[in-house]
Amino acid sequence: MTSAETDQSTRPTLPQLAALIAISATGSFAGAATALGCTQSAVSQRVASLERGLGVLLVHRSRQQRRVSLTEAGDTLVAAAEQVGGILSVAISQVETIRKGLNATVRIGLFTSASERVIPPMMAALRRQPVDYRIELVELDQQAEVSRLVRNGDVDLAFVKLPIADPALLTAELITDPFVLLTPAGAPPVSPGRLAGLPLIGLRGQRDPMEAWAASAGAELNWVLEMETNHAVEAMVAAGLGYGTVPRLTLGGRTPGVRRISLAGTVPARTVGIAWRRYHPRLAFIRGVIDIIQRVCARSAEILPPVDGEGLAR
Repeated sequence: MTSAETDQSTRPTLPQLAALIAISATGSFAGAATALGCTQSAVSQRVASLERGLGVLLVHRSRQQRRVSLTEAGDTLVAAAEQVGGILSVAISQVETIRKGLNATVRIGLFTSASERVIPPMMAALRRQPVDYRIELVELDQQAEVSRLVRNGDVDLAFVKLPIADPALLTAELITDPFVLLTPAGAPPVSPGRLAGLPLIGLRGQRDPMEAWAASAGAELNWVLEMETNHAVEAMVAAGLGYGTVPRLTLGGRTPGVRRISLAGTVPARTVGIAWRRYHPRLAFIRGVIDIIQRVCARSAEILPPVDGEGLAR
């Protein structure tokens, strides 16, 4: 038997991989059979054939327990198979688009600040390209959810806070986004030493950099409120309920009675990036879209909203 024939004989088939994924998801051969709509013996045969071909045990079997678990080799194969499934899903979707004579679609996941500050110039730049495709924008919330959606092919690209730890994804840095202190217009200047004693109003999910700064300074922050939107944070500051902290990219229209002071150089800035699947079926095309987004974000002076002051008082 030639090496090429040997390689061909050990390559997993889609039914074999589907059986292994189903076992991983359900924890049993019976559950996998139900999920796949076949008999339990068919699932067992597919997995046994796969193990023989690869020469390695993929599933821990026990007569005493109904539930089974995957070996390290099994987990490794399932992780790869799920990536392949995501690629196939996207490819099939694009083939269907071609069949219907429609333009290719690029689905971009984004959070609110990106949609307000980055997406308009990005969309304008994309529309100037000679390639005919459609952009679909998907608003996202939790970072963990973003990674899952990109990994599974539900979106092609997504704006993310870097770094992210997901070997299935590739990332590129877009913009450094410093935090801003929102102060009542008539309040005295704030020094770094006074920052920890202020009644702070934060943006939900955006307090970690502030906490990291406080920990490094041996201080404890006084959070009095946590809001869902930057506009709500600024409204609370205007009402005299405290001082706000938000990433600069989230700033929207001006709120009367509130000043915006950059915390660059005091509090670590967050890094906003773009993430995509390592093995995207249209990788060259997707990289072209990423390149346009990076060029737009390189003009950070045009992207980041203006502030009233740079740095805290000394």
